[in-house]
Amino acid sequence: MKLTDRTLLRQFLRILIFTLLGALALFTLIHLFDHIDQFVDNGASAGLMLRYYLNFAPANIDIVLPIAMLMATLFSIGSMARYNELSALFASGRSLMQVTRSLQVAALLTALFSLAWSEYVLPRTNAEAERIWEVELYGNTDRLKPTNNIAVNGRDGRLYHAKTWIPERSTIRGLRVLDFDNARVRERWDADRATWDGSQWILENGSHRVFGDDGDRVSPFVSLDSGLDGTTPRSFGDANIRPEEMNIGQLDEYIELLRLSGNDATAYRVDLHFKLAFPFVHLIVVFLGIMLASGPRKTTVASGFGWTILISFGYYLAINFGRALGQAGTLDPVIAAWAGNTVFGLAGLLLFLRIRR
Repeated sequence: MKLTDRTLLRQFLRILIFTLLGALALFTLIHLFDHIDQFVDNGASAGLMLRYYLNFAPANIDIVLPIAMLMATLFSIGSMARYNELSALFASGRSLMQVTRSLQVAALLTALFSLAWSEYVLPRTNAEAERIWEVELYGNTDRLKPTNNIAVNGRDGRLYHAKTWIPERSTIRGLRVLDFDNARVRERWDADRATWDGSQWILENGSHRVFGDDGDRVSPFVSLDSGLDGTTPRSFGDANIRPEEMNIGQLDEYIELLRLSGNDATAYRVDLHFKLAFPFVHLIVVFLGIMLASGPRKTTVASGFGWTILISFGYYLAINFGRALGQAGTLDPVIAAWAGNTVFGLAGLLLFLRIRR
């Protein structure tokens, strides 16, 4: 790596780290001051509050990271432009893309990091922060790991209802399975106990009913290899989890489950594509920052803050507006999720075509 690349990257990373730490502290303090009465009223200990904000921090980092990337790009490239370092590098035969190569690589690595962050870190920390807030602070039932009265639509179109789910043993107490023909129940399985053997549910002490035009037929059983495999233990464990608490694989499986059971999965498809689209924000904001800071107008501290606020607000407005239209069914989920990236990517491309390269 050349000296100019190292110098630029060092300055970029320094600004990025300070911006991230400052924004994280600001977001945490705003949330704390807004909810301090709830912590006090419920007798929250310092340890509980610390654990809550440690699990709350990854979501804040995910939100703030693109803003910090944009600000670091504007300030680092703007500083080079103000002191005519860019002009000197251009005069030596280096293009803008060559000069900023280290920032482009950093943006690509950050996009990959963001994808991994949302896949492996955010689902767990979001769920834990929600559990601490609802269960430990307010004393509510653990909604994130439901054990009673769970209903799941199976891949086979049947409705599976568990009175009590025991995740440690992959066992259900009080299972009822309904097979529908339009709105009419065609078959029903009832069992005091059901155990997953890896491929199907083994039912104990129950009955199988078949409803026909000439009446229903009841077949009691002590033990039955039911052949029911439309849902797995994981589906009961994932029941009632919000999209932000699922990773891409879980969302994809849940969408397929909804599709096979005849339910509308549009909102979840938008969330899935949004998870794939969001990491590319980091590439686009760095590209935009390079174009703006290297333009004919010198980037000062004030203008850098101004551009950061304007682009960040516009970007988040565009992606959330597109997301809302997609969830409402107005836009195709793919278009809705990628709308913000498309608009600002084209804006960056137009700037690229107008400046010295």
